Amino acid sequence: MRWAGMVFCASLGLAALAAQASSPDRWPLPPSRPPDLPGTPQAQPTGPLPVSSGPAARSPPALPPADACLEELAQARTEADPAPNPPTPLPDCAIPTPVRLKTIGLTSGATLNLPARPILDCRFAKIFADFVRTVAAPLAEASLGSPLAALDTGPGYACRARNGVTGARTSAHGEGIAIDVTAFVLADKRRIAIGRPADAPQTLFLRAVRTAACGWFTTILGPGSDAAHADHLHLDALHHGSNGHYRICE
Repeated sequence: MRWAGMVFCASLGLAALAAQASSPDRWPLPPSRPPDLPGTPQAQPTGPLPVSSGPAARSPPALPPADACLEELAQARTEADPAPNPPTPLPDCAIPTPVRLKTIGLTSGATLNLPARPILDCRFAKIFADFVRTVAAPLAEASLGSPLAALDTGPGYACRARNGVTGARTSAHGEGIAIDVTAFVLADKRRIAIGRPADAPQTLFLRAVRTAACGWFTTILGPGSDAAHADHLHLDALHHGSNGHYRICE
């Protein structure tokens, strides 16, 4: 009943947002990033990943030990295979429990496919799968009239500097705690590309998913954030701020 209520509320929100959509192909710009506090160091992740267990949570939940993660994925009908440790050309790249995420079991009983088979840290894979299962998939079916069948994503793990800028800090992708979503694919074969929605309902669906993601991840970037994220939605669980609870939601 909890998630049914969330989908109902999300549907009401979509209806309200419809009045604001002035053009089907116009992506709504998110709020600007709050200025960082002077002298506040950017803490790096240690121990459990700093993510919330759902849209209404305010602090990171206690995550399962890494050795229990694969079993929990299997119990949730999420298919992931252990992956070998990927290359680490930068010294601060590391992925504690690499897995190759293949499919996500949905509450409807259907299975969502991830053709790119992204490599992620197992605990982040579990959080991402939970988000897709309980938020993105119900929103797609409620607002677009077709179940979610697949996600087009990037490779997940990538040991590189942020935004590919030489000398910048290492990206969250280098720790397996980030994923880029480029499109949602529906069972009726519609492909909703991030940054290029075909009509007002698709625009509102993408906006709702992006807003909901702010309760699950610590960094959400996409079209309107900067040029590097104009065509995909970046989600990660990197620590921000002195207590690790600060979110960058753009």
